[in-house]
Amino acid sequence: MRRTITVIAAGLVSVAVGTAALAQQQQGRGPQNQHGGQQGSSMNSLPPALQAAVLSGNPTAIDQAINTLAGGNPQRMASLAEQVVTAAEKLLATNPQAAIAAASAALERVQPQQVVSSSPSQVESVTTIAARILVSPVVVAQFPTQAAELGSRVLATATATNNPTLMASAANQVVSVAEKLVATQPAAAIALAGAAVESVKTAPVTNSAPQGALSVVTTAARIIVNPSIQAINPQVVGQIAATSVQVATNPAVYASSPNAALAVASNAYSAASSQSVAAANPNALSQVVQGLVQASKDTSLNVVNPTNGVAINEILEKKTGQPNGDQKVDQPNERNNELDDRASAS
Repeated sequence: MRRTITVIAAGLVSVAVGTAALAQQQQGRGPQNQHGGQQGSSMNSLPPALQAAVLSGNPTAIDQAINTLAGGNPQRMASLAEQVVTAAEKLLATNPQAAIAAASAALERVQPQQVVSSSPSQVESVTTIAARILVSPVVVAQFPTQAAELGSRVLATATATNNPTLMASAANQVVSVAEKLVATQPAAAIALAGAAVESVKTAPVTNSAPQGALSVVTTAARIIVNPSIQAINPQVVGQIAATSVQVATNPAVYASSPNAALAVASNAYSAASSQSVAAANPNALSQVVQGLVQASKDTSLNVVNPTNGVAINEILEKKTGQPNGDQKVDQPNERNNELDDRASAS
């Protein structure tokens, strides 16, 4: 469940030079610098060493400062991390790169189980604020590589909390970023989408946050029908397709929006039966077909949606009458578009 893409450590930056340069940026005065005033207040609440580390934009320095100041106390660790990520969010408007580095370091410090156990609410707060930083348009547009790394850490920290609602919320934010990275960072996009889908497939999430789980697989299924994504990592595309069907046909998830669930099923089948994916991961297509056949006969799904069986059979046949999985499907067909439209309207 805890699959995440490998987090690459950011390059070291001179603390002294970074601090001096950024300090000059923070010295703007007058009514036009209201955000700067709020940012200064947030920064001033940090211990001096931690403030300097945050302003440096050096995640290693931030990590070391938190460790030193916490002195091995997990509650103190969580408190300092929360202060750092709060300051980072205020810093976002003037120095997004430093904000990303600070948020990433804060997440790293609260992932250990002893910190989660001692201060769950603060760990959840760190995760929530970091996720808000992650989805900021400037972060995704200007720093796609760092956004992918931050997304991985947001998801890992949310998973560490074992809070199903937070896990679903974080996965939604991560997969939304993944969709925005398809054009510029396709490999990272597919990795993030895969991790997000894996994080919402468990019973605690599907039972506690069915709509959130469905939203995650809806976005992921849109990502995997992209032929360029299929070409980059067909193996993972197949895994996402199979898991998305598993999540979408879960009775609680399906009941939250049958049209959206069927749209996921259609896109997942299209992806899994495409030539590149079927060749690289034939088991995925078998799993998708098996999952859909079972779903078409599921009494609970058919009660919620009397046309469920007919709709799934149309997906499997692709309106061609050909045997399941024998045809090449690179793009969503007419049924996919119809279901996507219905899902958006619901």
